[in-house]
Amino acid sequence: MDANGQRFWLLADHRHWPGRSHVDYRPGCRALRLASERSLGAAVADAAAIATAALERLPRAVDRHGASAQWDEAAMAIVARSHLPDAASVLALGERPQDFAAGFDDVLYVALGERLLLHDLRGRWRDVVLPTPGFQPWRIAAAAGGGVWLLERATGRIGRLSGCVQPERPAADYAATTFRPQPENPAPPALNLLEGVAWPVGERPQAFAAAADGTLVILSWVGDGESRVRLLDPRLGTLGAAQTLAGAVFAYAIDWLADGRVAVRLPGRRDVPVWVPELAAVAGSVLNPSGDIYPLAADADEAAFTHRLDDPPRYPLQGGGVEPLHRLSVANLARRGEAANFSAADLHLLDSGDQQTVWHRLFAEARLPAGCGLVVWLAATAEPSPTTAVEWQPHVFGEVVAEALPGGPLPRAVWERQPSELPGHPGLGAWGAPQAGRAGLWTVLIQCAQRRVRALSGRYLWLRVELHGDGRDSPELAALRAYAARFSYRDHYLPRLYRETEYGAAAELPGLQVASFDTLLATDLDAAVLPAALRAALALGEAARVEVIAADSLWQLRDGPASWMLRREAAAIVAYRPQATPADFLERLLGNVEGVLTALEDRVAAAHLCSDPAVVPEGSLEWLAGWMGVAFDAALPPARRREWLARASELARHHGTRRGLRLALDIASDGGVRGGEIVVLEGFRMRRLMSTLLGVNLEVTDDPLLPGLVISGNSVVGDTLVLGEAERVELLALFRAEVGSPAEQEAVLAFYDQLAYRVLVLVHQTVEAQDLGLMRRIVELESPAHVEVQVATATWPLLVGIASLVGVDTYLGPPRQRVPARAGVSSLGNGDCVLGVGSLDPRLSGATSQIAGPAAARPVAAAGPDMAVPHGSSFVLDGGGSTAAPGRRITEYRWRRTE
Repeated sequence: MDANGQRFWLLADHRHWPGRSHVDYRPGCRALRLASERSLGAAVADAAAIATAALERLPRAVDRHGASAQWDEAAMAIVARSHLPDAASVLALGERPQDFAAGFDDVLYVALGERLLLHDLRGRWRDVVLPTPGFQPWRIAAAAGGGVWLLERATGRIGRLSGCVQPERPAADYAATTFRPQPENPAPPALNLLEGVAWPVGERPQAFAAAADGTLVILSWVGDGESRVRLLDPRLGTLGAAQTLAGAVFAYAIDWLADGRVAVRLPGRRDVPVWVPELAAVAGSVLNPSGDIYPLAADADEAAFTHRLDDPPRYPLQGGGVEPLHRLSVANLARRGEAANFSAADLHLLDSGDQQTVWHRLFAEARLPAGCGLVVWLAATAEPSPTTAVEWQPHVFGEVVAEALPGGPLPRAVWERQPSELPGHPGLGAWGAPQAGRAGLWTVLIQCAQRRVRALSGRYLWLRVELHGDGRDSPELAALRAYAARFSYRDHYLPRLYRETEYGAAAELPGLQVASFDTLLATDLDAAVLPAALRAALALGEAARVEVIAADSLWQLRDGPASWMLRREAAAIVAYRPQATPADFLERLLGNVEGVLTALEDRVAAAHLCSDPAVVPEGSLEWLAGWMGVAFDAALPPARRREWLARASELARHHGTRRGLRLALDIASDGGVRGGEIVVLEGFRMRRLMSTLLGVNLEVTDDPLLPGLVISGNSVVGDTLVLGEAERVELLALFRAEVGSPAEQEAVLAFYDQLAYRVLVLVHQTVEAQDLGLMRRIVELESPAHVEVQVATATWPLLVGIASLVGVDTYLGPPRQRVPARAGVSSLGNGDCVLGVGSLDPRLSGATSQIAGPAAARPVAAAGPDMAVPHGSSFVLDGGGSTAAPGRRITEYRWRRTE
């Protein structure tokens, strides 16, 4: 609501524009823009046969390392190719699978009738067969969190396979006294069917794909090959509304692109069309192809997309192998598109709640490149139902060709310097700072340009937005705001004689009527062929004017209907344009002043926001801090500066105390103290007790928790509970209600003297390195001069039984990522893991492999004679006796321990 009490209605989301044609709503930039589109043309004659054959071919799979796998019918095995020569057998099977795909968990999933075969690509466990009684997986899609999605062809049911197989242990079984989970594997592989998925009669699913966020897109056929897509959110478990792919017949493959679009393969096409599915589609939606060009190689095979783990999508080649899908960088945008806040199935009208509402002003946040513009058509009605009597009023933004506009003068928007008319608001556009005449905020007075009284009134406001581009660039509309009801300077501040006096038909004279000049000369003024608007103009006398749109002709009305003259010099078109009433002209003239003053009044009324750290503009943060006597560190980002200002009084009240230091560090680190990543410790909390652990080297000089310790830290729980016997007298004396003996008193005093006025700030390594310098400066500013404060980084948050102080150096954080073991850096048992390579080519992963081809073409490995050496003794393995296959040579030796 502005300073005059006017409300606004906002259109800034894809749900606000249910009616769209040749226009896309891009979630990334949150704006309407022209779609890139072209016609798909007619389908090939044998599209059904090509699509059916393509669906019977087994899709291929590719891993993160570029190795691809395909089904070898002759060998009855899945074979893989990589940068290594020849092909390697991944998995030999006794039957033809339905589908196979590599998962994100480095497991190869193979669909075999009513069972699934799980083959570990890293060799951690033997193959596992999981029965799926009553469910026959036909298509597989890797799930981002591990496991796979499964589609059954006959019924369209969808299942989610999750869980993991317990890796095999080479060591002996655990002793009976060893603490272990029960059961040993708490999350074994299990299949869960989505019960909410139900397909209408006659609709048959053909393919599906999973996005990184888990959203599934399912391709289906209806009738004679009409192709549809449906979205499925796993959290809801129900199918979305069907969205028909315009021009797509017998589409047989689908995959996600990185920006929320889907690529679809059509029979006989040498390119891949792309569509943008609607997240909140309604029944009967029709999607036009976006028109981006994704060409296919000349030898592309008519088959499904390849199962893959990373972008971009890939498609198979006829001679083997796969090829990535890339877009040609050629802009092919529509030159005209339209979006509306209503459609046949959905209405998102702006409802003012009052039949007499006069709609006042329109604000648009848009980017309008050169040669691009918008035309916003407005109509107001008393009822929320479409009618043919609706009269649309155009309002022009940017550069629009004259052929696309109706004749006569039209209201045109002007560019504003501020990013938003709302005080302090940064705007909703994603294009950055405003650009004069090109990007930012635009405003126009809502009016009916072809009426004598140009106010647009009615309870419901209908909007149609036409986007006009040049084929290479597009306007972008991020938000539209319509204000009502109009605060009239004329009616509020001037005498009543200046108010409007014309209403009804006289105020709503039609905008444009034409007649032939020759016909007008040969016709009496009262003849029926004379345009009604022209007769009305003659009856109104001086209140109206009739003009001829031609340089060599003149028609002008003077002194009422009794005195008029006509001079003919050439044939012309006679047009009638009503002249606005004086009151209406004054209203719009004062609207220019109101548009400037209202913005200033809004900023004055919102001046208190400049003292609110949460909403003050970023450029005014330093100014506001100066009022409070706060000086920001240069490394402090704007969000943390706002929080610092919001809690400035609390920081000042507790300055120089442990609480104040913790608060300052918590703000500067964005919650590091609350999350346990930064710990402020007084000296006595670092006191080490208990007996020494035999065989444990605690002399670690680069860790503040273990600085050359001779006695162990063991475990201290809280402040009073001590687990251990040695030196407990000193600590117990400190926490007793009364100190009993002089020896105990001396122990307490010595304890305080040794650890008083000392503070240690532990910064765990989860805090980024660039923030460590900021932490040191904050500590220096917030600590008293007589307190010695040390800032150090802690290596381990928890070492059970060695150096864990609950509440001191122990905190709950996110799971540690598994780091591959590094030669010369990692040490056994200190966190780094030998992860291996999960590749479809077993020669890359180190798993047992069998190179495809005849035995004579294989290399022969020889490491020398067998030998036995004592424990701890060195020995030499010599691979010089190895021989390469005929026609090849050995370039590298790879050693692997087999037992």
